[in-house]
Amino acid sequence: MLLLAVFGTLFLLLLLRVPIFAALGGATIVGVLLHPSASLIDVVRNSINGIDSLVLFAAPLFVLAGNLILAGGVSRRLIGWVDLLFGFSRLRLAYVNVFGSMFFGGISGSATADSAAIGSVLVPEMKKGGYPTPYAAGVTAASSSIGIIVPPSVPMILAGAATSVSITKLFVGGYGPGILIAVSLATVAWIRRPRSGVKADPERFSIKRMGTTTYKALPALVFPVVIMGGILAGVFTATEAAAVAVVYSLLVAIFIYREMGWKTFFKILKESAEFAAVLFIIVATAQAFGRFLTLAKVPQQLTEFMLGFSSTPAVVILMMILLLLIIGTFMETVPIVLVLYPILEPIATSPEVGMDPIHYGVTFMGAIAVGLLTPPYGVLLFVNSKIAGIPSADLIRAVLPFIAVLIVDVLIIAFFPPLTLGPVNFFFG
Repeated sequence: MLLLAVFGTLFLLLLLRVPIFAALGGATIVGVLLHPSASLIDVVRNSINGIDSLVLFAAPLFVLAGNLILAGGVSRRLIGWVDLLFGFSRLRLAYVNVFGSMFFGGISGSATADSAAIGSVLVPEMKKGGYPTPYAAGVTAASSSIGIIVPPSVPMILAGAATSVSITKLFVGGYGPGILIAVSLATVAWIRRPRSGVKADPERFSIKRMGTTTYKALPALVFPVVIMGGILAGVFTATEAAAVAVVYSLLVAIFIYREMGWKTFFKILKESAEFAAVLFIIVATAQAFGRFLTLAKVPQQLTEFMLGFSSTPAVVILMMILLLLIIGTFMETVPIVLVLYPILEPIATSPEVGMDPIHYGVTFMGAIAVGLLTPPYGVLLFVNSKIAGIPSADLIRAVLPFIAVLIVDVLIIAFFPPLTLGPVNFFFG
């Protein structure tokens, strides 16, 4: 009855479109009032403790760095560099969209920022090139989901803040799956390609043009190398790397590309501060909600249910993936990570299931990435339908094949551990 009241309150508030932090807070208060051994003081204490984490500060810093470097003229130069790589193909803009998103994900750390940066440039270009608008928006939305997988990923940072998992190893473990997803999405883009109407405008590859384009995009291309290289070399931690990223992106935007004025700079600071405020409010309420679930022994009950239903590792893993796919349809990635990641981790890493913590973490990220595209709460659907100027229903139809292949990718990630653990063992084995 207690859990029914708590989750009933949570789902009711979500259906009423109450902000997620208020829904989590309201459900927590209902649970505390009904639980005999809980108190509201514990709610406040756990909320404060939830945001008292140095690791957590890496998330808004990486977002700030991504916003700075993207606003400084990187978008056009990086897209031009990827465009040159695929200039031979009739579908070059579709491929640029997919692989450009993979590169942007390694800069912004945010799927929505990736989608906004890529979509605002490429969707209009694809429409001019004769691509159907739903197709252009669908490719953009689907490819933006890679931002959760490739480092620096904000959800991975949140997972490290909620548990003891190594953020650095999660970052490294995301490279293989990120490439897999990019290749598979490009394949679907080719299969679903428009049969007519696309203006073929291939560009001849030349060493001179490649050199010029690479030189212009070099600061953006070096960005992930500087950050991940410093982390892997032990020069700085993930949080320190985020601070270095802010300084680097600021230098690039002001002194190299020189395209960011003071007005834009202060706008970025304002937007990044708003993101940080929203993030920390959600973290605070999610941590309090998670603490209540622990007090109510929900993790133990969920573990007993899953392992009681089946002790076969494959079945348990499929159950966890299905749960994440369902939850992802109506909840944001931040609360999903903060609430469910620490609950499911003991199940995944238990002797009965036997997943490596890093393998579990990357599989988790892949599963919640699908939720960014699934209605009714797929945030990438809203972003790209607005950019393309089409109804969400049209975009949903266009994105369904990409959702299908993303689910297949998640299953490959889950049941082929070397894809994730191979790079991790290479660097840390």
